[in-house]
Amino acid sequence: MRLVWLVIALWGMAGAASAQSASAALRNCLPPREMQEAVAAKGIVTPASAVMTARRQVPGADVVRASLCRNSDSLVYVIMALQKDGRIVQVMIDGPSGRVKSVK
Repeated sequence: MRLVWLVIALWGMAGAASAQSASAALRNCLPPREMQEAVAAKGIVTPASAVMTARRQVPGADVVRASLCRNSDSLVYVIMALQKDGRIVQVMIDGPSGRVKSVK
């Protein structure tokens, strides 16, 4: 729970616009059991693979959250990374391909 409040506080420091876009991306996320089922049944890359891809995009940052979310008609991983300067970076990874969709 402390980590959630830390991320919320850091979002406030990073700016309201980035916090709104991050929370919008996290609205339709799957619970852990459904995430496991999606990986097993729908050919979605593993969470570990998505996190490794995100870490390459934001070197030196700590991943604080990784969620599999519905985005239109597809599934994407929304990875939140905390940089050393306190900024939160959102990396979106396409679920089926494992490719980076965006870094904000």
